[in-house]
Amino acid sequence: MKLKFLKNKSGFTLVEVLAVLFVISLGLIGVLSLIVQNIQSQNINKRTIAAYQLAQEGLELIRKTRDTNWRNGDAWNLNLGAGSYFMDYLDETPTLITHDTDSELYLDNNGFYIHGGVTSLTPFKRTIEIIPIDGGSMRVYAHVVWYDRDKVFNYDLETLFYDWR
Repeated sequence: MKLKFLKNKSGFTLVEVLAVLFVISLGLIGVLSLIVQNIQSQNINKRTIAAYQLAQEGLELIRKTRDTNWRNGDAWNLNLGAGSYFMDYLDETPTLITHDTDSELYLDNNGFYIHGGVTSLTPFKRTIEIIPIDGGSMRVYAHVVWYDRDKVFNYDLETLFYDWR
């Protein structure tokens, strides 16, 4: 009698259980891949914002040199000849790049980006390119390059500086 009672009970077969587990695992794989892509996008966006700020800082450093030249009564483009340069926030004038490692950026102990040093190396490289147009103007490019997962990313800014004094 007991056996007859158990036979009439319905339940899930092994095939049904495996089919449900397969469907659930497909959904979880989709969600996990979306999470991974979101984390990668967040990292790229964070570095793109840092690259923009580093490029903007490069242009502002050249502007600082031009304005200092004016205040000192020197020619507005003193130390701002044609070439590729690197410059930090503590430097008075830009320095010509002679080696590829000159453009590498490090974090100092205060969390500021500097060229060279014994602190931690960042994935960023910045160069500032100056192209004189005529005696009263110059084109300035700030190039920031970084590597992330074997991909090269670039951020470039450009401006014109004038001797409007």
